[in-house]
Amino acid sequence: MAGRGVTRRQFGLGVAASVPGAGSTLAQRTIAGPRSFDTTSAVDGGQLPPSRRRLDATAIASWMASQNVPGLAACIAQGDKLVWHDGYGMANVSKRIPFTPDRTLFHIASVTKTITATAVMQLRDRGHFHLDEDVGRFLKFSMRNPRYPERPITFKHLLTHTSSINDTDTLYSTYSIGDPAMSLEEVVTRYFTMNGSLWSRRNFGNSAPGTIMRYSNAGFSLLGYLVEVIGRQPLEEYLQKNIYRVLGMHQTSFYIAKLDPDRQARCYTYSRRVSASLCPGDGDGNLLPVGVSPRVGYNEHALYSYPTLADGMVRTSASQLANFMIAMMNGGRFGADRLLRDETVAEMLNGHGRGLGWFKSGHHWGHDGNDPGCSTEMMFDPKRKVGLIILANAQVNLEQVKVLLMTEAEQGRT
Repeated sequence: MAGRGVTRRQFGLGVAASVPGAGSTLAQRTIAGPRSFDTTSAVDGGQLPPSRRRLDATAIASWMASQNVPGLAACIAQGDKLVWHDGYGMANVSKRIPFTPDRTLFHIASVTKTITATAVMQLRDRGHFHLDEDVGRFLKFSMRNPRYPERPITFKHLLTHTSSINDTDTLYSTYSIGDPAMSLEEVVTRYFTMNGSLWSRRNFGNSAPGTIMRYSNAGFSLLGYLVEVIGRQPLEEYLQKNIYRVLGMHQTSFYIAKLDPDRQARCYTYSRRVSASLCPGDGDGNLLPVGVSPRVGYNEHALYSYPTLADGMVRTSASQLANFMIAMMNGGRFGADRLLRDETVAEMLNGHGRGLGWFKSGHHWGHDGNDPGCSTEMMFDPKRKVGLIILANAQVNLEQVKVLLMTEAEQGRT
């Protein structure tokens, strides 16, 4: 989830198909600024077969320095295996903790939505509802756009961002340091009930449900709550039992307190001048530790969260997330286990530009994410079964790194 003042990137939308200079090396742009850490040496994340060379660490590290990115982890999967993964720079600058693909845990922002969509489709496959069914049937409150009270909002509308639900400033005001003070049920109820403290007619658009695509974090938070209601357990518990255990994602959670704090990467915002607000509209506008003010250079955010959870708050490592991507690349199968049916994955990855919780760009399906001091990317080609993941602890455009990694992967040079 990304707040006011931030341009949200939707996967594959408004992004150039190719980046000049991003073939086997990255285009570089020099940006002056303090260097309190070294990005030039990669932290080895795993061993490649002897016949394969490592990606050019210098190219990625040079890009990181030019874009003021403290740390980054990336991986490439082919077929049903992780064939390359590596880390660069620092997950925690002040403690000098390296950013690695295995050990470093990081919140994946809106890439979370692909996991939420998977939970929804699992429940659909178990016969709990149809995608074209009115979600209001499962809620204690009325779920209607007040401008179109006779038009139901369906599961499919939510999954395809056509629900007519808007994101407003009140949603982004719920960012806070530490774990959420509100439950998912509470924030959803406050946002969608007319007497709720977060409710406004502006929470809904002028178009009728099912007519216009408008990216909606609030819509995916509602999907997460529906998983809780229909699955009869907290969303965290549902995901642990039905997704993370199946995929061996044992160090994955929504919650800071459930994970080792020293393994969790910090988010950073680089500032060229002293500013009153590093991330306008998100919580207190800075998300810094108590007593710390914005400064010139790198600002280390406190570990933060938001109660909507299902739209962007999963915390995991690049290597663990790769297990999820491998399952999706292979029709829902991961090793001897199955996450989804083949036909369900095909249904999710079907459509012009977007599917059910996923976006399409060229031959690739995926999702990206942005939050203060956070940029993430997951994308794959289901026909060639090759995909990549990038997690970076700065809010930047990852297009150049993405093009480099996918070019290397598809040419079999990893």
